[in-house]
Amino acid sequence: MKRGRGVDFEHRFRASRWAEDLLFKFLAQDTGLVLVRFGLSEVKATDELDYDKAGHKEPDLIAIPRAKLSPAELRVLDTEGGDLSNCDRGRFSPAGDLAFVLNKALAAFEVEFSPYKAAEMKGRHWQPKTKEQWTKRQLKHANAPTAPNIWVKEEDLKRLTDWEEHFGVPVLVTHFFDQEAFAIPLHTLKLFAASLARNPARAVELQNTRGIFRKEQAYDRIDSQGAGERKIVYVTAPTVATKVGDITGVEVQASLGLSSSKKYVSQVCFRGGKLAITAEFLVLLQTLKGQ
Repeated sequence: MKRGRGVDFEHRFRASRWAEDLLFKFLAQDTGLVLVRFGLSEVKATDELDYDKAGHKEPDLIAIPRAKLSPAELRVLDTEGGDLSNCDRGRFSPAGDLAFVLNKALAAFEVEFSPYKAAEMKGRHWQPKTKEQWTKRQLKHANAPTAPNIWVKEEDLKRLTDWEEHFGVPVLVTHFFDQEAFAIPLHTLKLFAASLARNPARAVELQNTRGIFRKEQAYDRIDSQGAGERKIVYVTAPTVATKVGDITGVEVQASLGLSSSKKYVSQVCFRGGKLAITAEFLVLLQTLKGQ
């Protein structure tokens, strides 16, 4: 069971909440969708924090077509203020009063954030190798471009997939930056991971031609006084993902915190902004149930 990891966890969480708020607000506008918060939605004391429920990793948001909700169901969601993150999970069981949330959901969203000026990153328009290009010149290594990529830890891929398969709600992983946001179906990542496992001899080719990379990444932990951990991650280039939308009007600030060793630490955080949802992202949402 995983628990909070101090000020570094809190800073990352608050940054991700900015991205979550943008998607929550602007996807619901003029799309006929009702969004509710589902996964962990607040920062708690370390000894109180438990965001691993029933062995799954719960996605941050759930989208439900408004047309599928009855007036009574809409009232239930309104009573909860659109935030179901702290509701007893028994209420989502087949006999529970919130069972309709998962039964009628169109999609769920895992929301990530990185403080990069996305449109100006040197690998923003990197393209995967075509079959002809790969045949002509085969690379020795698979290196993800320096770009506004979508990052998913391998451990999270498994736990999100467990949730997706258990509840039958397709999950989209979204990654937000200061100017753009991108998405990829969790199902796509799962199929790619399986393809790599079946074809280890073609791993470099598959990564360079698909634009999805598997690598080991180091993660520093401020509250552990420089200690870190290494994890396997899947990195998807933006050019093979679906663009969620363009982001404008973001205010960049610094967030100050105090680590367990009483060291002052700061981290970039975003405030405000507007998200213009793309037509291609709406099309992706409508096709998810068919996967």
